[in-house]
Amino acid sequence: MDDEVSAATRACLSDEDKQRAARFARAVDAHRYMAAHAALRVLLAPACLCAPRDVPMTTRANGKPTLMTASPALHFNLTHSDNWALIALHPHWEIGVDLEMHKPWPHMQDLAESVFSQAELRTWRATTPADQASVLYTAWTRKEACLKAVGTGLITPPDQVELGLAPTPARGQWHRPEGGLVEWLDLAHLPLAVPHSACLAWIRS
Repeated sequence: MDDEVSAATRACLSDEDKQRAARFARAVDAHRYMAAHAALRVLLAPACLCAPRDVPMTTRANGKPTLMTASPALHFNLTHSDNWALIALHPHWEIGVDLEMHKPWPHMQDLAESVFSQAELRTWRATTPADQASVLYTAWTRKEACLKAVGTGLITPPDQVELGLAPTPARGQWHRPEGGLVEWLDLAHLPLAVPHSACLAWIRS
């Protein structure tokens, strides 16, 4: 997604998309944003029976993007990391997806303490140092995907989302304290040539 954005890609974007892209300080970030959101609109357009730029999108009170109309009842979620994007669609269920390219964590210990529950933190600290970064990435994507499915994102502190640290690939459930079940699945076979973690979460309806 790092190349100059083509006219065809720009034509798929709404005016609001273009305005948001223009706010990025770095051109590469604007290009990635436009490419990812153009792809999302292209995928949604056939169900909405309109051109990609005219897909009626809005955000809920909690900030989660959604279609403005009740029909079609199509749920979607978008994530991107570096020059890769991942889009999930489902006709009935709320979904969330997260993708992270593995990079060195500058303050890994501090981040682990803010992301993990106390039980998860003890397990993580017992992990071999060589594996701690990848374990943290995997846990982060699981929690982020679950929170995106719910719609709160990081408004809900990730240390309150206790999923354990099962080795990848894994599948599990998050029983929300306030009620409700979120299921999640590691996406372990994406065709990416760089180390990464990815997870899909959904809420059955």
